[in-house]
Amino acid sequence: MTVIERLYDNAWYVAHAAPATRELLAVEVMRTRLALEVARADAQQAKGVAGVLPARFAVALSTGSAAQAEHRRAQARAEEAARCTDIVGGHAFAITRTTTTGGGLTMEIHSCTLERHVILSVGGPGSGWSAQLVDPHARWGSRETVLLGPDPWESLHWACDWVTAAA
Repeated sequence: MTVIERLYDNAWYVAHAAPATRELLAVEVMRTRLALEVARADAQQAKGVAGVLPARFAVALSTGSAAQAEHRRAQARAEEAARCTDIVGGHAFAITRTTTTGGGLTMEIHSCTLERHVILSVGGPGSGWSAQLVDPHARWGSRETVLLGPDPWESLHWACDWVTAAA
């Protein structure tokens, strides 16, 4: 994948992060589902009519296949848009947060378009953050750990900047 393709993909994710846009995607999924059900009903009706031309049944099946493909594309777009949860510095990320015992927190930060990701963790309030950097294409190995300061906002932005530095 080229840098231009990654930038285009990122722009798509950023544009679809807005709740109103995700709602439009959900409406598109529902519209395509209804079209698929209508196409299937037409195919069943054409199949059940005695003396119907085979060509009419073939056209009905073809319309059903096209409707099914359109529905699957709409579902895939909606699922992809829902996968990215945060926009940081103009880049789309999927960030999952998990609390641990003792007040600790772990954040997994995955880019929606790049393969690099970071696992941020903190042992408890006031502790420093550590970042496990995961880059499958790195010369130094696939994982490296870096100690960061106690500021969660600064640590998050540093991690996101590291992920996008490869782009």
